[in-house]
Amino acid sequence: MMTQPTFQFNDAEMRDLAEMSAMLLEVLATAVPEGREKDADRWKKLCVKMLASAHAVPSVGADMEMTPDGGYWYFKRPYLETAFFEDCIDEYRDSVFWSELVTRLADQALIESIGEEAVNAMSEDERAERCTAMEKALWNECVHHGIDRLMFMLPTAES
Repeated sequence: MMTQPTFQFNDAEMRDLAEMSAMLLEVLATAVPEGREKDADRWKKLCVKMLASAHAVPSVGADMEMTPDGGYWYFKRPYLETAFFEDCIDEYRDSVFWSELVTRLADQALIESIGEEAVNAMSEDERAERCTAMEKALWNECVHHGIDRLMFMLPTAES
C-alpha cells in the first residue's frame, strides 16, 4: 500500500501557493488549448483544493471569500488590488497584447507590400525572416510611443 505524501508549509508559503493557484485559475479561464479541457479541469480541481487548504490558514483565509458563482474560496477584491499574482497577470496580458499587435502589423505590412498570394507561398522561416526587421521597428515604436503614432486606415464603409 502506497503512503500519501504530505507537505508542510508555513503561512507565507501557503499564501504563495494560494496566489499561484488563483493565478492559474485566471489563466485557465481564458486560455485552454482545444482538446485539453480534461487536463484543464484536473488542474482547476487541484487549484480549488489548494485554495481551500489556504483558506484554512487563518492569516490567509482572512483575505479570502467564497466566490458567488464558482463555489470555491478565492481572494477578496481589496486583496487582489495589491496582490503580486495580479500584477504578474497584468504584465503578461500587456506583453501578449503588444507582441501580438507588432506581429500582426508586420504580417499585414508584408502582405500589403508583396501580396497575399506571395506571402502564402513562403515558408514560415521565409515569412519570419522578412517580418523580423519590421517587427523590431514596430516594437521600438510601440515601446516608446504606444499606439499614439500608429495610423489605422478603415475602409470607407467602416469609418
